[in-house]
Amino acid sequence: MKTLLFVFACAIVLSSCHVSAKKTIGGDSTDNKTYTVPDDSAITKAVHDAYTAISFKEGEKPRYSEVHNYFIPEVQFINFRTDTAQIFNMKQFEDLFKNFLTETHAHMFYEEEVFGRTEQFGKIAHRISTYVTYINTRDKAEERGVNSFQLIKTKNGWKVSSIIWDVEKPTLKVPEYYLKK
Repeated sequence: MKTLLFVFACAIVLSSCHVSAKKTIGGDSTDNKTYTVPDDSAITKAVHDAYTAISFKEGEKPRYSEVHNYFIPEVQFINFRTDTAQIFNMKQFEDLFKNFLTETHAHMFYEEEVFGRTEQFGKIAHRISTYVTYINTRDKAEERGVNSFQLIKTKNGWKVSSIIWDVEKPTLKVPEYYLKK
């Protein structure tokens, strides 16, 4: 259930447009290839908004009504906290998150991205997002993990179609390349 909380936090993504820039790769002008790199500021903002929507200070509550704005109705949450994938729809995830908050007596919850990278082609995008989670105090992170957001561009902007995540464990450390700024 703790994982569900973290996934939900990582989840509310994307509702704005995409701008791209051309980059050139290759050794000389005859070998150069051009590819499109997204200006992911809209995606980054959406990820931060998603984390903010489930985060809350002492005396506040999560803003569940905002969460649905960032997902397609058929969204899937896939948790690999254990050896077996746990798959949830939005309602199941929300129920588990609420239960987690009750069971842990959480009076403050804060999750934030510490590293992110976006890849995009046409109307599909992927954002890898390393996060840290704080429960009841900002003095020490309770958990660190990696979220994989899959997104699609709809008539109403970018929406999350799924989130897959795993958490750091003694036998599974977040790699350095997912921690760079």
